[in-house]
Amino acid sequence: MARSRGGGLQSAWILAKGPRTTMKLIRSDSSEVASSIASTEALACWGWSVLTLVCIASAPGLLLLLMASMTVSVRAAVWLAVPVVLALNAYLLWRGRSPRLNWVIAGCADRIFIRLFVQRGKGPRDIEGPNVIMFEASDIASMSARTVEVFLYGPKSRVVERLEIKPVHAATESVSNHVRPLLRPPGKQVFVANEEGILTIEWKWCRPALRVFLSQVARECPAVVVAREERSELDLNEIWHGVREKPDAQQRRMLVQAKRLGFGSDCERLLRLYRRMPFRETGAYLAQIEREETGSDPSVECSSC
Repeated sequence: MARSRGGGLQSAWILAKGPRTTMKLIRSDSSEVASSIASTEALACWGWSVLTLVCIASAPGLLLLLMASMTVSVRAAVWLAVPVVLALNAYLLWRGRSPRLNWVIAGCADRIFIRLFVQRGKGPRDIEGPNVIMFEASDIASMSARTVEVFLYGPKSRVVERLEIKPVHAATESVSNHVRPLLRPPGKQVFVANEEGILTIEWKWCRPALRVFLSQVARECPAVVVAREERSELDLNEIWHGVREKPDAQQRRMLVQAKRLGFGSDCERLLRLYRRMPFRETGAYLAQIEREETGSDPSVECSSC
C-alpha cells in the first residue's frame, strides 16, 4: 500500500503489473474518472424508479398538508405543501436519476471504469479510500450479458440479468485478492460481486437496458471484447413435488444457485410450505448448504446453466 508524503492514501493503487495487466484502484472523485464520466456515452446508472422517488418525495409534503389543514386552513395548507412537494420531487428526481451521480460502470476509449461501492456513512478514511477499479482494454478477456430464467414454483418464471466482466487469466487472482476485501459491508452499497476473479453486476436497478449498454460499449470501446449473451434456465419445481424429505445433492445445488441469484427468501418460504421445514430452520439450512457447496465448488451452477 503506497502512501503520500502527507500520510494519506494515494488515489491510485496498482492491482497487477506485468506484460499484460495494468489495472488500478482509484477514487471516484479523481480527475481521471470525472473527465471520463463527462465525455462518454457508455455509462450505466443505478437508482430507484421514478414512481418510487415521487412517493418518497411526496410523503413529507402530504404530512405537512395534513398538519396545516388541521391547524390553519385547507387553503393555507395547499399553498404551503404544494411548493414543498414540487421542490422535493425535483431534487430527488435529479439526485436519484442522474447518471453522472449514480453511475456504476463506464466505458471510455480503451478503458473501463467499474464503481465497486458507495459509502452510506462517509468518514474521513472512507473518502480517502479507492472505490473504482480501472481496466485497460487489454486487461479484459470479455464482457457479456448473462440471463437466467428461474422457475421457482409453477410455469411463471422470473428473469435475472447480469453483466459479467472476465479479466484476462493473468489478472484473475489479483482481482480477487484486492477487490474482495473492499466489497465487505457494513456501511456500503455494493454494486459488484466477485467469484473466481469474474466481476458481476446484477442488472436489476441499472439503466439503460443491459443490451443497450453493451452496444454503447462496443461503439465507445472497440478494443473491448463484447461476447455473446449467455442464457440458461433454473427450474426448482421438482424440489416441491414427490417424496417429502430433505432435498438431495442436486436439489441442494439448485437451491444454492437460486439463493445466489437473489431468491433466498422465496426458497425459505417454499421449504416451509412444501417440505414442512420449521420457520426457524429454513434460513440456517440454506446458509449451511451454501457453505457446504462453497467448500467443495465455489462456482456452483445448475445442470442446464
